[in-house]
Amino acid sequence: MQIISKYFLTGLLSAIACWASAQNINNGAIKGAVIDDQDKPLPYATIVLKTNPTAVLYSSTLTDDRGGFIIKNIAPGNYIVKIGMLGFEKDSLNITISQNHMEVDMGIRKLKTTSQLLKTVTVKAETPLIERNLDKTVVNVAQNITSEGLTVMELLKKLPGVQITPNGQISMNGKSGVNVNIDGKPTYLSTDDLANLLNGMPASNIQKIEVMSNPSSKYDAAGLVGIINIVKKKNHTDGLNGSVNGSFIQSYYGKYNAGLSLSYKNQYINLFLNNTYSNNKSFDRRYVTTDISNAANRLLTQQQSVNNGINNSHNYRPTLGIDIYLSQKTTLTASGTAGFGSSNNLLISKMDIRDSALVKTSRTDFTSQVKDHPDNYTAAIQLTQQLDTAGQIWSIDADHSSYHNSPVQTNVSTLSDALNNFVNQFDYLLLQGRKLDIYAAKTDYILPLKNKGRFETGLKFSYVKAINDNTFYNQTGGQNTIDLSQSDYSINSENINAAYINLNKTYPALTVQAGLRTEQTITKGKQTFSGESVNQNYLQLFPTVFMSKKLGEQNALTLRLGRRIERADYHELVPFRRPQTATLYFQGNPNLKPQLSWHGELSWAYQNTFFVTVNYDIDKDYIRTLPFVDSNETTITRRPINVQGAHSWDVDFAYTKKITAWWSVDNTLSVYNNAFSGSAGNYSLNNGGLTSIDFITNNSFHINDKLSAGCDFEYESKRRFINSAFGSYYTLSAGIKQQLFNNKGSLSLNANNLLQSEDHYAIDRTAGLYHYSYFNFYSRYVSLSFSYRFGTGKTNKVKIDSGSADEQKRAGS
Repeated sequence: MQIISKYFLTGLLSAIACWASAQNINNGAIKGAVIDDQDKPLPYATIVLKTNPTAVLYSSTLTDDRGGFIIKNIAPGNYIVKIGMLGFEKDSLNITISQNHMEVDMGIRKLKTTSQLLKTVTVKAETPLIERNLDKTVVNVAQNITSEGLTVMELLKKLPGVQITPNGQISMNGKSGVNVNIDGKPTYLSTDDLANLLNGMPASNIQKIEVMSNPSSKYDAAGLVGIINIVKKKNHTDGLNGSVNGSFIQSYYGKYNAGLSLSYKNQYINLFLNNTYSNNKSFDRRYVTTDISNAANRLLTQQQSVNNGINNSHNYRPTLGIDIYLSQKTTLTASGTAGFGSSNNLLISKMDIRDSALVKTSRTDFTSQVKDHPDNYTAAIQLTQQLDTAGQIWSIDADHSSYHNSPVQTNVSTLSDALNNFVNQFDYLLLQGRKLDIYAAKTDYILPLKNKGRFETGLKFSYVKAINDNTFYNQTGGQNTIDLSQSDYSINSENINAAYINLNKTYPALTVQAGLRTEQTITKGKQTFSGESVNQNYLQLFPTVFMSKKLGEQNALTLRLGRRIERADYHELVPFRRPQTATLYFQGNPNLKPQLSWHGELSWAYQNTFFVTVNYDIDKDYIRTLPFVDSNETTITRRPINVQGAHSWDVDFAYTKKITAWWSVDNTLSVYNNAFSGSAGNYSLNNGGLTSIDFITNNSFHINDKLSAGCDFEYESKRRFINSAFGSYYTLSAGIKQQLFNNKGSLSLNANNLLQSEDHYAIDRTAGLYHYSYFNFYSRYVSLSFSYRFGTGKTNKVKIDSGSADEQKRAGS
């Protein structure tokens, strides 16, 4: 299958390349630079391209650090270029692209300051909610009214094709393997720890979210489904500036979050301080029915339980950093981010146990409380050197991250007879120590080539060490006795050495980008108590290809091909068996293999408004956690395994348009299917999947210059994943936002999941097991949010963006 897939993808690429080169439709470009009335560059000015004053946005971009800009892949025709920036008068110019004049240089455009008139100037945003580029899709969070008051985790659930499982795992179109990064930096966290982090981050501090389904060779190859990069808001103005924000949310419980941002910037430094605080408390309920059968498929026992979860967390996340402008071409950046807080998760479970005739035989009351005080920090330093004015750049950076968790889990299990008379009680204590250290260093070089080309290359080294210390105590008569058979101490390490090259070339009728990345992975794992060790050492190649072609003024085609890898999280490799309920456990698998995937994607765009994208993936050794009945035929253990083969397809339809002067929409419909082949023991995992759909519509309403509103709706149909099935659900959210204090402040009122319709079921089937769960999420809430920014600084020189935007597989703690 892998050989067939390689020939299929190669043939597809060759056919499209030959077809594209045979076309004779040229594409143009517009470039220029923007300065202020003191002849200083204006970075991050907005450049908008339209075919006429009332037309829909044709294309847009922002000026770079030197005030320069370029818009490529423009069809011949007449256009209006508009230049705008807060605090400056707008500028516009009529441009004609023709077959004999494909590149237009607008030269240097000077904007006059209007700082003395800021109180009466009205600025209308041209930035759309969703932008689709050659290698990524950008969601501009600030344009979505209903994101006010949300956490980042809740915000991710609103992205097209993104699903969040009850345990916080992020997937896209039903597939796991998404790498989440913050400001281009990997988070390095397990599913649980990442969920805690994102649930503690207010969405009000987020500028945009970048979704890369097939990242280029410059990025780490980890992450089968791709990368979600969360970009926080940054300061671009001189002087002392800042902002404050806060939200109160009333759901099943009340919760709130707040943030403060301060910065001081001049021509020599940019000093910034951010701090966020969140207090989250949530409630969920799960009804579970578990049928356990023998080899002849005859029912042995049935367990019916009601599980109530109350999760409470407090999170602080301060960030301190400085940009030092050593020269006009050299920037040194140092930053540090810390995270600390507390969590208290309580599970109360009541279970009735029945025999093969469904007669009640006993009852188990189970209570589990997990308390923790996690802390982490990341320190980074970067040097970026602009070697010339043509765009030749060299950068080097290094960082160190450390994560510490010490969860204390107290469990009480009470056994009663069929008449609920007390029989026995079992108390046990689980002390879990987790320490994760990450070291990374990399260097990148960018060389512009003649005739619209670019060459990129770089090296990267990373080393991760994870220590897990899990001690199990039986509690009898107030005494704690260590149970070594249920304890574990393990040390795991991972070293990845990588190198890449990337070439980008723009022809009159075609843009092509191709790259190759090589990664050597060395892993070592050892369990101290058992003496078992697992070591791996392998070298992999990861090619990527991108092609984009304009077909006249109305149409465009984009092709993306690549190979990626998914390595198991460290907690998935630790064979410690951790209790989750009275009869459910989780246990890692130290023999997991890395998962490899070929990804192909072809998209068609019409008038930059309607998009159709076809994706196809072929996977080997797919990693998935499945439940298995233990030998005692009473308890269940969830274990990650490798499914030998898998393939999937999905077709996405997107429609983005400003319907009227006051109404804009962004709709996405995804149709997808995931199929698998393989076995676990003697149990077949062969499954053709189920064709499913995911529909999201985001509507924005411009009522007046001070008042705006939004409404979002999502529907997720039934879906199947290996031997698991999930029920459908839908959500409806709405919000309204009022600008205050000369647009420096805002007040937002939002309602999430108005119909309380997110509840759905999940069914798992494996040998001798039928596991049915129904989830009540209680995610409906009303939030009131306020934000205010202060400062009188004027936008001037801005720091050079971090060159370490590379992605690295997060290691589980």
